Amino acid sequence: MLFLSTLPFWYFLHPSKSKIKSIFWLFAILSVSFIISQSLFYYWADDLLFCIIPHDFPIIGPLTGGISVYTDGAIYGFIQSFRFMTTISAAMILVSTTHPSELITAFGRFFNFNIRDKQYVIGLPYEIAFMVSSAVSFAPVMIEECYGIINAMRARGLDLKGGIRTKLRAAKHLFLPLIVNILRSGRQIAIAADARGFRATKNRSYVKELKFNSNDYLFLTFVIVFTGVGVYLSLIGYGGTPPI
Repeated sequence: MLFLSTLPFWYFLHPSKSKIKSIFWLFAILSVSFIISQSLFYYWADDLLFCIIPHDFPIIGPLTGGISVYTDGAIYGFIQSFRFMTTISAAMILVSTTHPSELITAFGRFFNFNIRDKQYVIGLPYEIAFMVSSAVSFAPVMIEECYGIINAMRARGLDLKGGIRTKLRAAKHLFLPLIVNILRSGRQIAIAADARGFRATKNRSYVKELKFNSNDYLFLTFVIVFTGVGVYLSLIGYGGTPPI
Protein backbone atom coordinates (compact mmCIF):
# COMPACT_ATOMS: atom_id res chain seq x y z
CA MET A 1 0.00 0.00 0.00
CA LEU A 2 2.81 2.39 0.83
CA PHE A 3 4.53 1.72 -2.48
CA LEU A 4 1.28 2.09 -4.43
CA SER A 5 0.65 5.45 -2.73
CA THR A 6 3.69 6.90 -4.54
CA LEU A 7 2.57 5.84 -8.03
CA PRO A 8 -0.20 8.45 -8.60
CA PHE A 9 2.36 11.25 -8.19
CA TRP A 10 4.30 9.93 -11.19
CA TYR A 11 1.38 11.16 -13.30
CA PHE A 12 2.47 14.76 -12.71
CA LEU A 13 5.98 13.96 -14.00
CA HIS A 14 4.78 12.55 -17.36
CA PRO A 15 7.78 10.20 -17.74
CA SER A 16 8.58 8.79 -21.16
CA LYS A 17 8.06 5.13 -21.98
CA SER A 18 11.81 4.50 -21.96
CA LYS A 19 12.14 5.93 -18.45
CA ILE A 20 9.17 3.92 -17.23
CA LYS A 21 10.78 0.80 -18.66
CA SER A 22 14.11 1.60 -16.99
CA ILE A 23 12.45 2.21 -13.63
CA PHE A 24 10.46 -1.01 -13.98
CA TRP A 25 13.62 -3.03 -14.60
CA LEU A 26 15.35 -1.29 -11.70
CA PHE A 27 12.53 -2.28 -9.35
CA ALA A 28 12.38 -5.80 -10.81
CA ILE A 29 16.11 -6.40 -10.31
CA LEU A 30 15.91 -4.96 -6.80
CA SER A 31 12.97 -7.21 -5.91
CA VAL A 32 14.58 -10.36 -7.32
CA SER A 33 17.86 -9.59 -5.53
CA PHE A 34 16.12 -9.26 -2.17
CA ILE A 35 14.05 -12.40 -2.71
CA ILE A 36 17.13 -14.49 -3.61
CA SER A 37 19.31 -13.14 -0.80
CA GLN A 38 16.66 -13.48 1.92
CA SER A 39 15.52 -16.92 0.75
CA LEU A 40 19.11 -18.09 1.34
CA PHE A 41 20.16 -16.09 4.42
CA TYR A 42 16.99 -15.23 6.35
CA TYR A 43 17.93 -15.99 9.97
CA TRP A 44 14.48 -16.99 11.22
CA ALA A 45 13.54 -19.15 8.22
CA ASP A 46 12.13 -22.59 8.96
CA ASP A 47 9.97 -23.42 5.91
CA LEU A 48 12.46 -25.34 3.76
CA LEU A 49 11.76 -25.30 0.03
CA PHE A 50 14.79 -27.22 -1.24
CA CYS A 51 18.46 -27.73 -0.38
CA ILE A 52 21.25 -26.51 -2.66
CA ILE A 53 24.29 -27.69 -0.68
CA PRO A 54 23.79 -30.08 2.29
CA HIS A 55 25.60 -29.47 5.54
CA ASP A 56 27.72 -32.64 5.08
CA PHE A 57 28.99 -31.60 1.61
CA PRO A 58 32.83 -31.63 1.55
CA ILE A 59 34.50 -28.33 2.55
CA ILE A 60 31.63 -25.99 1.60
CA GLY A 61 29.07 -27.75 3.81
CA PRO A 62 30.98 -27.43 7.12
CA LEU A 63 31.99 -23.84 6.32
CA THR A 64 28.47 -22.62 5.52
CA GLY A 65 26.37 -25.06 7.52
CA GLY A 66 24.59 -25.93 4.28
CA ILE A 67 22.82 -23.66 1.82
CA SER A 68 19.07 -24.00 1.41
CA VAL A 69 16.20 -22.00 -0.04
CA TYR A 70 13.38 -21.14 2.37
CA THR A 71 9.87 -20.06 1.40
CA ASP A 72 9.37 -17.67 4.35
CA GLY A 73 12.74 -16.09 3.59
CA ALA A 74 11.66 -15.40 0.00
CA ILE A 75 8.41 -13.85 1.26
CA TYR A 76 10.36 -11.66 3.71
CA GLY A 77 12.68 -10.55 0.88
CA PHE A 78 9.66 -9.68 -1.25
CA ILE A 79 8.30 -7.48 1.56
CA GLN A 80 11.69 -5.82 2.13
CA SER A 81 12.02 -5.05 -1.58
CA PHE A 82 8.82 -3.00 -1.43
CA ARG A 83 10.26 -0.92 1.40
CA PHE A 84 13.30 -0.02 -0.67
CA MET A 85 11.25 0.55 -3.81
CA THR A 86 8.99 2.92 -1.86
CA THR A 87 11.99 4.93 -0.69
CA ILE A 88 13.49 5.11 -4.19
CA SER A 89 10.16 6.03 -5.81
CA ALA A 90 9.42 8.78 -3.27
CA ALA A 91 12.96 10.18 -3.50
CA MET A 92 12.87 10.30 -7.31
CA ILE A 93 9.52 12.10 -7.23
CA LEU A 94 10.88 14.61 -4.72
CA VAL A 95 14.02 15.51 -6.64
CA SER A 96 12.19 15.53 -9.99
CA THR A 97 9.49 17.98 -8.87
CA THR A 98 11.52 20.26 -6.58
CA HIS A 99 14.28 22.64 -7.57
CA PRO A 100 17.53 22.02 -5.62
CA SER A 101 17.56 25.58 -4.22
CA GLU A 102 14.02 25.13 -2.88
CA LEU A 103 14.98 21.76 -1.43
CA ILE A 104 17.94 23.28 0.43
CA THR A 105 15.76 26.12 1.74
CA ALA A 106 13.10 23.66 2.91
CA PHE A 107 15.62 21.50 4.74
CA GLY A 108 17.13 24.50 6.48
CA ARG A 109 13.82 26.16 7.40
CA PHE A 110 11.28 23.55 8.42
CA PHE A 111 9.44 26.12 10.53
CA ASN A 112 9.85 29.88 10.52
CA PHE A 113 7.87 31.86 13.10
CA ASN A 114 8.04 35.07 15.16
CA ILE A 115 7.66 35.40 18.93
CA ARG A 116 7.70 38.90 20.42
CA ASP A 117 9.19 40.35 17.24
CA LYS A 118 12.01 37.80 17.31
CA GLN A 119 12.40 35.31 14.50
CA TYR A 120 12.93 31.63 15.23
CA VAL A 121 13.92 29.06 12.61
CA ILE A 122 13.78 25.29 13.08
CA GLY A 123 15.64 23.19 10.54
CA LEU A 124 18.88 21.49 9.62
CA PRO A 125 22.19 23.37 9.43
CA TYR A 126 22.52 24.58 5.87
CA GLU A 127 25.72 22.52 5.39
CA ILE A 128 23.78 19.33 6.08
CA ALA A 129 20.84 20.55 4.00
CA PHE A 130 23.17 21.16 1.05
CA MET A 131 24.81 17.75 1.51
CA VAL A 132 21.49 15.87 1.69
CA SER A 133 19.94 17.68 -1.27
CA SER A 134 23.10 17.12 -3.36
CA ALA A 135 23.17 13.41 -2.52
CA VAL A 136 19.47 12.94 -3.31
CA SER A 137 19.74 14.88 -6.57
CA PHE A 138 22.35 12.40 -7.82
CA ALA A 139 19.63 9.78 -8.41
CA PRO A 140 18.24 11.38 -11.61
CA VAL A 141 21.77 12.49 -12.56
CA MET A 142 22.92 8.86 -12.50
CA ILE A 143 20.00 7.84 -14.71
CA GLU A 144 20.83 10.55 -17.26
CA GLU A 145 24.51 9.59 -17.15
CA CYS A 146 23.56 5.96 -17.80
CA TYR A 147 21.55 6.99 -20.86
CA GLY A 148 24.45 9.06 -22.19
CA ILE A 149 26.99 6.27 -21.68
CA ILE A 150 24.71 3.64 -23.25
CA ASN A 151 24.11 5.87 -26.29
CA ALA A 152 27.85 6.44 -26.63
CA MET A 153 28.51 2.68 -26.48
CA ARG A 154 25.81 2.05 -29.08
CA ALA A 155 27.39 4.67 -31.35
CA ARG A 156 30.65 2.74 -31.10
CA GLY A 157 29.01 -0.50 -32.23
CA LEU A 158 27.91 -2.15 -28.99
CA ASP A 159 24.92 -4.46 -29.59
CA LEU A 160 22.43 -4.54 -26.70
CA LYS A 161 19.75 -6.58 -28.46
CA GLY A 162 20.95 -9.90 -27.08
CA GLY A 163 19.85 -11.72 -23.96
CA ILE A 164 20.65 -11.13 -20.33
CA ARG A 165 24.24 -12.31 -20.81
CA THR A 166 24.86 -9.59 -23.40
CA LYS A 167 23.41 -6.94 -21.10
CA LEU A 168 25.54 -8.11 -18.16
CA ARG A 169 28.63 -8.00 -20.37
CA ALA A 170 27.74 -4.44 -21.36
CA ALA A 171 27.14 -3.46 -17.72
CA LYS A 172 30.80 -3.93 -16.81
CA HIS A 173 31.67 -1.25 -19.38
CA LEU A 174 29.04 1.05 -17.85
CA PHE A 175 30.10 1.25 -14.22
CA LEU A 176 33.59 2.73 -14.61
CA PRO A 177 32.62 5.77 -16.76
CA LEU A 178 29.51 6.23 -14.60
CA ILE A 179 31.57 6.44 -11.40
CA VAL A 180 34.08 8.77 -13.06
CA ASN A 181 31.31 11.10 -14.28
CA ILE A 182 29.64 11.14 -10.86
CA LEU A 183 32.93 12.01 -9.15
CA ARG A 184 33.55 14.72 -11.73
CA SER A 185 30.09 16.18 -11.12
CA GLY A 186 30.68 16.12 -7.36
CA ARG A 187 33.97 17.98 -7.78
CA GLN A 188 32.28 20.61 -9.97
CA ILE A 189 29.59 21.13 -7.30
CA ALA A 190 32.28 21.55 -4.63
CA ILE A 191 34.19 24.11 -6.73
CA ALA A 192 30.99 26.03 -7.50
CA ALA A 193 30.06 26.11 -3.80
CA ASP A 194 33.49 27.43 -2.80
CA ALA A 195 33.42 30.03 -5.58
CA ARG A 196 30.09 31.36 -4.29
CA GLY A 197 31.26 31.73 -0.70
CA PHE A 198 29.62 28.67 0.82
CA ARG A 199 29.91 28.77 4.66
CA ALA A 200 31.37 32.28 4.47
CA THR A 201 28.88 33.55 7.09
CA LYS A 202 27.04 31.82 9.92
CA ASN A 203 23.61 33.34 9.25
CA ARG A 204 22.39 33.07 5.68
CA SER A 205 19.78 35.10 3.90
CA TYR A 206 17.40 33.60 1.35
CA VAL A 207 16.30 35.13 -1.91
CA LYS A 208 13.07 33.16 -1.93
CA GLU A 209 10.95 32.50 1.15
CA LEU A 210 8.90 29.33 0.89
CA LYS A 211 5.21 29.58 1.73
CA PHE A 212 2.54 26.89 1.88
CA ASN A 213 -0.14 26.81 -0.78
CA SER A 214 -3.23 24.65 -1.22
CA ASN A 215 -1.29 21.79 -2.85
CA ASP A 216 1.16 21.74 0.05
CA TYR A 217 -1.63 21.51 2.62
CA LEU A 218 -3.32 18.78 0.57
CA PHE A 219 -0.14 16.71 0.36
CA LEU A 220 0.64 17.30 4.05
CA THR A 221 -2.84 16.05 4.96
CA PHE A 222 -2.28 12.97 2.79
CA VAL A 223 1.04 12.23 4.54
CA ILE A 224 -0.42 12.70 8.04
CA VAL A 225 -3.43 10.48 7.33
CA PHE A 226 -1.34 7.77 5.69
CA THR A 227 1.21 7.87 8.51
CA GLY A 228 -1.54 7.69 11.13
CA VAL A 229 -3.09 4.67 9.44
CA GLY A 230 0.32 3.01 9.25
CA VAL A 231 1.02 3.60 12.95
CA TYR A 232 -2.42 2.24 13.88
CA LEU A 233 -1.92 -0.92 11.78
CA SER A 234 1.50 -1.40 13.36
CA LEU A 235 0.07 -1.10 16.88
CA ILE A 236 -2.60 -3.74 16.23
CA GLY A 237 -0.07 -6.23 14.91
CA TYR A 238 0.41 -5.66 11.18
CA GLY A 239 3.81 -5.05 9.66
CA GLY A 240 5.91 -7.11 12.08
CA THR A 241 9.14 -8.38 10.51
CA PRO A 242 11.28 -10.91 12.42
CA PRO A 243 9.74 -13.03 15.17
CA ILE A 244 10.95 -12.33 18.67
